Amino acid sequence: MTFLNKDRCDAYLRIYVFVFFTVFSIAYFTTPKNLLVNFKLGGDFILFWAASSQILHGHFSDIYNTAAHEAVMQSEQFLSHPYKLPFLYPPPMLFFIWPLAFFTYTLSYTLWAFSAPIITAKTLNLLCKNWSITAFAFFSPQFIVSLLTGQNGLLITLILAMGIFYLTKKPFLSGLILGLLVIKPHVVFLVPLCLIFSRQWRIVAGMTTSASFLVILSSCVFGLEIWKRFFEYSHVMHNSMLHDVSLCQIFVTVFGFLSVRGLPFIAAFWIQITFSLIVVACVLYNTIKSKNIYNNVILSLAASPLCTPYLLHYDLTYMLIPAIWVINTAFRTGFFSWEKPFLLVLYFVPFFTLILTWRYHFPVEPIVATIFLCLVLRRHHYLEKHPQNA
Repeated sequence: MTFLNKDRCDAYLRIYVFVFFTVFSIAYFTTPKNLLVNFKLGGDFILFWAASSQILHGHFSDIYNTAAHEAVMQSEQFLSHPYKLPFLYPPPMLFFIWPLAFFTYTLSYTLWAFSAPIITAKTLNLLCKNWSITAFAFFSPQFIVSLLTGQNGLLITLILAMGIFYLTKKPFLSGLILGLLVIKPHVVFLVPLCLIFSRQWRIVAGMTTSASFLVILSSCVFGLEIWKRFFEYSHVMHNSMLHDVSLCQIFVTVFGFLSVRGLPFIAAFWIQITFSLIVVACVLYNTIKSKNIYNNVILSLAASPLCTPYLLHYDLTYMLIPAIWVINTAFRTGFFSWEKPFLLVLYFVPFFTLILTWRYHFPVEPIVATIFLCLVLRRHHYLEKHPQNA
C-alpha cells in the first residue's frame, strides 16, 4: 500500500480537515477578546481596496503617494500595521483590483475570500487531477496565510497553474496567460528565462504580447505619468525597505536571512546576487539539456524563491505547484529518499517559520527552499534519464 494512493489520500484528508477545524475552533475561542477586537480583517487587502478606491475617484497618481494612499486606508480604519503599506505593484496590477471598491471593504474582502481559494484550488486540480491532493492544497497553511494577509499569492498561483496547464496543449495561449505575471515580475522571473533558453518561441511570443498589451493599455487608461511615479516611488521605497533590518526579517530570502543574522547591507546583498546567479546558471544549464518543457518550468518555479532579495511568506503559495508535480510523478516512479518527510515539512512550514522569524529572528525559508530545489533537481534528472515516467 503506497504512501499517497487514493484511499490513503481520502483518509488523510478527512483526518486533516477534522483536525484543522478543531484547532481553528480552539484557537478562536481561547484567543483573548481584545486581540479579536483589534484583529483587522484581511490584513493587506486594504492596500488593494484603497488603490481601487483611488482609481474610481480618478486619483491615479496618488496611488504611488504614501500619504494619500494611507489616508484612504485610514478612512476605513483598517491601518493597524506597525510599518508603512506602500503600493509597490506596477500599473497593470490596477486592472485586477479595479472593481474591489465597488463594494464596502468588508463585503469586498468576503467575496474575495470565498471565491479566490476555490477558483485557485479548482485550477490546481487541472494539474494534479486528484481532488484529494487539491483539497489538501485548499486547506493548506499557505492558503490560510494568503487569506489572513489578504495578499495576491492565490492570484499568482492561479495564473501560473493556468499557464502551465496549457504549456504543451496551446503554447500561445499559455504564453498569453503567463504574460499576466507582469503584475509581479520579480517573483517568478526565472519562468520566462527558462522558456527563452528552452526555445519555446510561441509561448514567449504569447507572454510578450499580453505583457506588452497590459503595459500599453495601462499607459493609455491611467496616463504615462503613472509609470513615472511608479518607478520613482518603488525605487525610493525598495531602498528604504531593504535597508531596514526590522523589515528584512519578514523577507523569506537569502538576503533577509543574512540581514537578520547581522551582516551589513552590502555584504548580504552581494551574497544574494552571487547565490542567485549560481542558482540561475544551474537551472538554465539543466533547461538547455532537457527537452521536457513542463519539467523545466517546474524546476524554474522551485528555484525562484532563491533568486530575489525581496520575497515574503505570502508569495510562496505558488510552491504548491512544484510540490504537486513531485507527488504526481512519484505516483509513476515511487518516492525517492527523503521526499515524503520533506513534503510534510514543506506543507506545514508556514506554521513554524513565522514563529522562528519573529520570535527567534531565524528565517528558515531559504534553507527549506534550497533543500526543496535539490529534491526537485534530483527528480528532474531522473525523469530526463527515464522519459517514459515523465
